Amino acid sequence: MDIVTLLSPDRVACVNELSSKKRAFEKLAELLSHEDSELGFEHEAVFNALITREKLGSTALGNGIALPHASLSLPEAKAALLLLEEGINMDTPDKKPVHVLLALIVPNGQTEHYQPLLTDLAIGLKRKNLAKTLLELREPALILDYLSSLFVQKIAA
Repeated sequence: MDIVTLLSPDRVACVNELSSKKRAFEKLAELLSHEDSELGFEHEAVFNALITREKLGSTALGNGIALPHASLSLPEAKAALLLLEEGINMDTPDKKPVHVLLALIVPNGQTEHYQPLLTDLAIGLKRKNLAKTLLELREPALILDYLSSLFVQKIAA
């Protein structure tokens, strides 16, 4: 399993500006929950899970990247990617604004199964200039192609 299989073009968004981390997490929750509301998978539950995890410690990696993640009662893992032209302040190790938020939600009780993916993402996403490259691509299909090539190269190396 890789991040590209968990993403879909409708869960990738480019936004000029959001005022805060809370607004960014609301947008991520919207992206992650919109297609599943009839299954009882609500925006508020996703938002609360992401915020609760963030309170345990910042998911910001540095280089303009954050990797918010949480577990919920859901059948399968999903991811959403939010790109921000104007970065937001988070508790980043390098004190720089976050421009790329890649959120991952996984089924309750399966966090250990997804831990290698989180580790690979944390390592792969910390590449210098990744945020700039993703922002320049802007189109969801191009972004997914780029991420696919990025992680295929990493796996093949």
